[in-house]
Amino acid sequence: MKRVLALVATTSVIGLSACATETVPMCRAPQAHEMAAFSAIISHNETAVADTLAPGALRNAFISRDPMLRSHVWGSDGNTRGTVIGMLSQPPLCVFDDPGFLASEASRQILVYPQRAYDRVAPAPETPLLDAPLPYGTYRGDYMTCRFEQTATGWKLADLCGYRMPGAPAVTG
Repeated sequence: MKRVLALVATTSVIGLSACATETVPMCRAPQAHEMAAFSAIISHNETAVADTLAPGALRNAFISRDPMLRSHVWGSDGNTRGTVIGMLSQPPLCVFDDPGFLASEASRQILVYPQRAYDRVAPAPETPLLDAPLPYGTYRGDYMTCRFEQTATGWKLADLCGYRMPGAPAVTG
């Protein structure tokens, strides 16, 4: 009887310790509101992009065709490396909720990887998360961040995936 109890106790401890070690997370596909914004950008549909943006200075700058903002999204002179469209044009996409951002009911931020880039830079799936916290790789080379805000009409893209208005303070988690 003592051996059975010892075996049960040992098995329980091993099971609990296995559950307590969180490993590198699995990515997810973009949610509907995220995909709507990404599809609008990929299709170069400026009206649709404007519809997916949160109200504010950034949306106004986009509608006014600000050249710096357009370059951030679509590149210039045919160069799309490190741009939003350059990242989004490498499907499938691998998305994570950004653990470095303090999410709320009003604001969320995601990490977006082209799957091929994620597969290249991610640690082995069994790696403990404490040993390999997100993000992996180089910002704007392997992944980008996209912040969404809850508005009266749903979740809207708030930063056009990392764009900072000139003179605006950086948004932190």
